[in-house]
Amino acid sequence: FIYGSRGRRGVTKMRKDLHFLPVRSRIEFKICLLTYKCLNGLAPPYLSDLIKLRKPKEQVVRIDADTTLLYVPYKRKDYHYDYTEKSFFIAAPKLWNALPRDIRDAESVASFKKLLKTHLFKLAYGES
Repeated sequence: FIYGSRGRRGVTKMRKDLHFLPVRSRIEFKICLLTYKCLNGLAPPYLSDLIKLRKPKEQVVRIDADTTLLYVPYKRKDYHYDYTEKSFFIAAPKLWNALPRDIRDAESVASFKKLLKTHLFKLAYGES
């Protein structure tokens, strides 16, 4: 019995009213926050060493001009380790590169968290 609701009726609406993110969005929030901290020297080296900024090509194309994008490793059979889509090594760059530029360029952890939660909330509940 939470928030005046009985049983499982209206759980999505209740989560939305309480401003709770769904589990998948919460996981993405945590990964993106760790990535932000890695890029700004606030995370342990063992995590920071796993992600790398993408190097722009000589002939600048629009997407290559963005210096905040991360290198996304390709899953190849000749890897000595079995990296999966769920590992920080692969998931962090994919999620980071999918974020809007204004969120990636946040000036503090607090502003990054606020912008990111708002972005993920809109994606999860379909609001614009």
